[in-house]
Amino acid sequence: MKKSNAFKYIFIIVILILAIVTVSIYNREKKTTTNQTSNEQEIEENENVVRELRLAIAQLDTINPIISKNKYVQEVSKIIFDSLINVNEDFSSSYALAREISQTDDITYIIKVKTDVKWSDGSTLKAEDVRYTIELLKNTNSIYSSNVRNVNSAEVIDDETVKVVLGSPEQYFEYNLTFPIMSSEYYKDTDFFNSEKTNTPIGTGKFKITAYDEKVITLEKNTDYWNTDENSVVEKININIYQTTGEIYNDFKNGNIDCINTSQTSVNQYIGTIGFASIEFDSKEYDYIAFNTQNAYLSSGNVRRALSYYIDKNNTIASSYGNTYRVSDFPLDYGNFAYSADVIDNGYNSESASNLLAADGWIYRNNSWQKSSGSRYVRLSFTLTVNESNPTSIAVAENLRQQWANAGITVTLKKVSSENYYNMINSKTGYDAILMNMSTSYSPNLNTYLGSGNISNYNNDEINQLLAESSVLEDAGQIKEKYKRIEEIYNEEKPFMSIARKKNLLVYNTNLTGNLKPTAYSIYNHIDKWYRKNY
Repeated sequence: MKKSNAFKYIFIIVILILAIVTVSIYNREKKTTTNQTSNEQEIEENENVVRELRLAIAQLDTINPIISKNKYVQEVSKIIFDSLINVNEDFSSSYALAREISQTDDITYIIKVKTDVKWSDGSTLKAEDVRYTIELLKNTNSIYSSNVRNVNSAEVIDDETVKVVLGSPEQYFEYNLTFPIMSSEYYKDTDFFNSEKTNTPIGTGKFKITAYDEKVITLEKNTDYWNTDENSVVEKININIYQTTGEIYNDFKNGNIDCINTSQTSVNQYIGTIGFASIEFDSKEYDYIAFNTQNAYLSSGNVRRALSYYIDKNNTIASSYGNTYRVSDFPLDYGNFAYSADVIDNGYNSESASNLLAADGWIYRNNSWQKSSGSRYVRLSFTLTVNESNPTSIAVAENLRQQWANAGITVTLKKVSSENYYNMINSKTGYDAILMNMSTSYSPNLNTYLGSGNISNYNNDEINQLLAESSVLEDAGQIKEKYKRIEEIYNEEKPFMSIARKKNLLVYNTNLTGNLKPTAYSIYNHIDKWYRKNY
């Protein structure tokens, strides 16, 4: 009987606990829903909310993103035109106009487009639009042409299916499918590049072009957008057209533009300091030192790690870059989902550096690191190659040379012409170490740095296997686990040394509010949830 009662009491306690947990979850969800509803009601009922934004473009050539060479057009085009693939805030990929993408072999992809997508003129998106856009990019010098450089053919199977065949296997090829799709029907029987429709293109994005003249381009909310968010706030966007960036700064200062994107972190020199705020975010521009692992001294992982530990990157940033860059530890440290921030140790540590060199047989004597070689001592030394046409790179190289000299390592700067610089990079010869200026990929592809044929002439079988395995995975968590191991190996081997990444700013008037989360891929990320307060 006592045993039975004990079971009964345990059962009652379990039921009570489950009831408490259920009520707690319900209240938390209700509170979240209430808060969201409250915020939406506040926007809906507040008569001071302005649902019209004002952006800016300088030196406009055309609003057509396939033809335009203007970076401002490329930024704003993402809210007018959709691509097959979207790049999320953590730089993972997701489907946009594509409904499904399957890889049937190393070079063949089957792409199915969404069937419920409408162009802003009311016509329906079709597979032919994808094929048409790919052919446009292959036959012109567009900023997006490199995305399809490896595409051999694009064949329409039916209205919702395209078969794309590559010239060679390409890891993370899906990230190339981020170019804006154009309507084949809209440009039918016209010259795409010389058509009167160039300045009035139709898109499938959140906003559509409704007016265009020499002073302003007007966008209005696309009420038929396939992925409409009920919480969208903005109804209209005016894009003011200017001759120069200076004019943009002046009109921003006068309160006629809501926000500007710039890499000039000293922008307050032009617009002052009152009445605006800013959000700092990472750009794709990335600098690093590639150590040629075929060099007699730099072939040692201990030496490469020591060289990294001897550098105070904050010193380099302050003396050579100014406030326009930040310290970088790895090519993926711009917020990529595959990067584990706690794995890599790139900080200044002279004690660890000295221990690593000593373990490799180097001796510190006469203010330099030396090693016995037969009947004489040789100094630890190498040349650092830099592009002589890049003043910032020269300043950075000189700073690094001085820091290594202070540690007892002799580094000679080798300044070469741009032509020779790029010839060395292409041939991967002629340098001991070289200062690289890169534009990192949106994808987690690390082949340039660690894969076959990398600039450092570095080879690691485990890394090669991990890169290959991760490239066919779809689960972000599994990819991150593979990359964590790659980062661990990098931390032990240091075939290259990360230095710095350039920063960008979204500068905005303080009456602009909402979900402001710019990224290197999408400056106007969540712009439909931005709005102005009319004080």
